[in-house]
Amino acid sequence: MLACASVPPEALTESQAAVRAAEEVGAQSQPQAQYHLQLAQEQIAAAKQKMDGSRRDKQRAEALLHRAKADAELAIAYAQTSQAQREAQDAWAEIEELQQQP
Repeated sequence: MLACASVPPEALTESQAAVRAAEEVGAQSQPQAQYHLQLAQEQIAAAKQKMDGSRRDKQRAEALLHRAKADAELAIAYAQTSQAQREAQDAWAEIEELQQQP
């Protein structure tokens, strides 16, 4: 029995949600995060164009959506790492300032 190949709706939903999450954590303000966010957005756009095509196009669309989700998640990780590094630097600066006080 052959089933008609279609892109699972959750693949699109999950990749779009990951992009929104990346935007919410400030991925646009960190170069590496911004790059992966842009890739994810482009992959979603490309997948949408292929979703109504042939079986092969639908398979490619699904692969693009999985990759978009991964890129968006990577953008989140870069953005959060960047924020954590800034907070650590601020904390270290405070420690140094306190150590210099008599």
